[in-house]
Amino acid sequence: MVRSFARAAVVAAVLAAVSAPSGGPRAETMEDVRERGLLRCGVSSSGAGLAAVDDSGHWRGFFVDMCRALAAAVAGKADRVEFVETNSENRFAILRNGEVDVVMEGTTWTLQRDATFGIDFPVVYLFDGQGFIAHRAQGVARLSDLPAGASVCVIEQTTTLRNLEDWMARTGLRFRLKPVRSTEGALSAFFNHHCDLYTSDRIGLHAQRLLKAPERDDYVILPEAISKEPLGPMVRPDERRWFDIVRWVFLATVLAEEKGITAANAPRLKEEAEDPEVRRLLGATTGVGWGLGLDDDWAFRVITQVGNYGEIFDRHLGAASPLGIDRGMNGLWMNGGLHYAPPLGG
Repeated sequence: MVRSFARAAVVAAVLAAVSAPSGGPRAETMEDVRERGLLRCGVSSSGAGLAAVDDSGHWRGFFVDMCRALAAAVAGKADRVEFVETNSENRFAILRNGEVDVVMEGTTWTLQRDATFGIDFPVVYLFDGQGFIAHRAQGVARLSDLPAGASVCVIEQTTTLRNLEDWMARTGLRFRLKPVRSTEGALSAFFNHHCDLYTSDRIGLHAQRLLKAPERDDYVILPEAISKEPLGPMVRPDERRWFDIVRWVFLATVLAEEKGITAANAPRLKEEAEDPEVRRLLGATTGVGWGLGLDDDWAFRVITQVGNYGEIFDRHLGAASPLGIDRGMNGLWMNGGLHYAPPLGG
């Protein structure tokens, strides 16, 4: 027991040393963004609805709009974003090294990452769970329909692989794991029938099926979820103000939805609303920006230029999108979901 504890302590210390940001104390990221007039936002090609480049060469998707919301708050306009493509291998290093100001993609918040990777998770913007996609021709409706020894393509160096290993240990079910270095490689192997299943976050499976599948109807997403996947933005751990800004930009979109504020009606509500919290959020009364080092119109810009949380979700993932994913856990607390914005205070 003592030796195990000591070994764990040594491992943690080594990881912390390796993961620590290089170059000593960093400059204030908010000031960097303001000076260059541009937010450098790391995103990965996660699939249609999440983050993908369209036919005209522009990034689109839920994670992309999270970048745009932050740019609206800090740089003044939602289009003041430089998108830097990341992947499962470089997403942590590219942030620690200062190549980006924030990473907005489907990274799961875990204790190990939070405590030893030299990164912080300010908030959860998508609640998800790990699932599986199968070839419809196999006639598989559930995981239990699969034969013993079925093969699963899974991305290396991810919580997805660890979750699958843990799940097999708990259930006694045995799959043949085929680890692949990248999302593109794993999807290519799956769609070319080199494995029976591909596993990832369920929202991502819907997105990848829409974007990458040769024929969407040839593939079925199975109903089981084998893990909790709280997905959130990542920032460096050495700047509390930037941490708070990233968190509250997202929470402002949630509070706007709670209060019925949309991109269309926000200008009118700023002038006419009687609800004190609505007036504070929209900058009609002073103070909402002071503690963050922002002006009082930052949330107004986020909402009018990008939308409230429901508008962003529905536009890319929900009812107004080709994916048509139900809000579920990503609904507001008063509708049975998990999203909840703390009060602004006064």
